[in-house]
Amino acid sequence: MDMRKIRYLIDLVECRSFTETARKNFVSQTTVSQQIAALEDEFGARLIDRKQTPIEPTEAGMLFYREAVLLWKQYARMKTNMDNYRSRQARSLSIRYAAVTDVQNLLPRIPSFRSKHPDIRLELNKGRLKDAADHLQKGICDVALAFDSEFAGRPDIRTVPLYEGRYCAAVGTGHPLHALNSIPKEELYRHPLVMLNQDAIGGSYDLMIEHAAQDGYRPDIARSVDDVETELFYIVTELLIGFFPERYELPALHEDIRLIPIEDSHHAFRIEAGYLAGNANPALAAFLDHLREPI
Repeated sequence: MDMRKIRYLIDLVECRSFTETARKNFVSQTTVSQQIAALEDEFGARLIDRKQTPIEPTEAGMLFYREAVLLWKQYARMKTNMDNYRSRQARSLSIRYAAVTDVQNLLPRIPSFRSKHPDIRLELNKGRLKDAADHLQKGICDVALAFDSEFAGRPDIRTVPLYEGRYCAAVGTGHPLHALNSIPKEELYRHPLVMLNQDAIGGSYDLMIEHAAQDGYRPDIARSVDDVETELFYIVTELLIGFFPERYELPALHEDIRLIPIEDSHHAFRIEAGYLAGNANPALAAFLDHLREPI
């Protein structure tokens, strides 16, 4: 398959415009239209609803798009590795993360690693937490940084622990708990909460519910949202309480939101570096050895 067709389909779904897709790829609108039609003929399904304005993918188109994104990432990684081989440049190691907390726990280890292995180039990319294990299994990355819950039940994935900590309650100005230095768990569960949904954080959502049950309470989840930015919005505007890992940095909202420890709670987490058993990338072995060394 011509990978350009894949790129056109991805851009078309994301841009919702043949004109913008053509401009982005430096080709004519006719070229994009013909390539999409060729894909539809090849797979025997209508992928794009051209009657909509802006255009919309069909159900088959969304299925194709999700698979196409993964395929394109695999292709891009393969191309990078082959470019490195041809030019005899540094070996590369692809690392995916889901949240700023992951990077915070990785960064202190990087200077010494680069000093010991200047020939290894690290490539860092962000992805959804729930995709961490799948991206490892599909070869999109060598290492995925995520909560340990995302690797549970995956016998083909090995892990190296990076950091263990506690969750805090994220409380906005104006909330009755905002001034407390710590929050008793019985007080915490009297108030409505906001959480990232299962599509965003995968198994970590169920684990948060399990931790609440271990605390002896059923949480009142008033809203579940797709991303951290939306979660922060509702913490400020609707005075809902969110859960954030300790040490999570909120530079833009530090005056409006406080992270307050929860007393005697089961809300804890562990961040791990996951990797696929059998990954033969020599750069991976060097990286894992370094992670196992004390900082």
